[in-house]
Amino acid sequence: MRTRDFFLVVTAACLWGTGGLLGAVLAEGSDVPPASVAMWRMLIAGVALSAWVALRGGARGGFGGIGAAGWRRVLVTATLTAIFEVLYFTGIALAGVGLATLVTIGSAPVWVALWDAVALRRVPPPRSLGALGLALVGLVALSASSLHAGADALAGVAVALVTGAAFAGITVVNRAPVPGLGSVRLVALSFGIGGLVVLPVAALTGWGVPAGVDGWTVALVMGLFSTGLAYVAYLAGLVTVPPFVATVVSLLEPLVAAVLGAIVLGERLGWWGVAGGAALAAAVVLLRPQRDAQVDPA
Repeated sequence: MRTRDFFLVVTAACLWGTGGLLGAVLAEGSDVPPASVAMWRMLIAGVALSAWVALRGGARGGFGGIGAAGWRRVLVTATLTAIFEVLYFTGIALAGVGLATLVTIGSAPVWVALWDAVALRRVPPPRSLGALGLALVGLVALSASSLHAGADALAGVAVALVTGAAFAGITVVNRAPVPGLGSVRLVALSFGIGGLVVLPVAALTGWGVPAGVDGWTVALVMGLFSTGLAYVAYLAGLVTVPPFVATVVSLLEPLVAAVLGAIVLGERLGWWGVAGGAALAAAVVLLRPQRDAQVDPA
């Protein structure tokens, strides 16, 4: 596992953490429902990155030479991403933000570990399992103040488990790159297609458009950085970072969101939150590369 790739995954988790704050600002300031927030962030990321690829492509053709294997990867990633976005907000509506987020993010590394054990006959090493346990304890402590179950908590937890499986699927599917399909092209096409898939869901469950310059500025920052750049970094890091390690590191997302909420929105983190954040940070340190060497990413 290369140090550079590990920090790409860390960067992705930190950028995802800004998405919660920006999504809340967009929803409140522009009255944009959750499904529309998901749609806009995906479409903006897909369109912006597609334009970047096309401009850089020049004589090379931009999206030319992807091949059948590349397009299969794009379609699978787009489908899993659309499922993740829609089910995530569905779980929140059923079980509440804290519980749905806890189950979704916390279950992803467990799903990856189960897949590796069944499909590859491979179990994460003790250090990685220890980091997962530490991270999950930290996640529960960090989320303790927001664990208020919604009216349909059991259904919400079930949906959140499937949502976590979808994120794990995105990670496992992209554990090995497809020749001719870099992470920028993959995210550009997958999120463009995924955003179109989510569009009818947004139209049926609640349509909203960012209002004014401030609303569109928030939407653009969320689409470009919290979504597009974050997924480009994450998928690029998977070249050498094992999926199990990547999903554990992604648990940094709620820590960043909680810190930003305390700084920007004045939310109280509390001693449990501080302890949980310290545990999450310690888990990431425990997983850091012991030496800067490329290993089998599988």
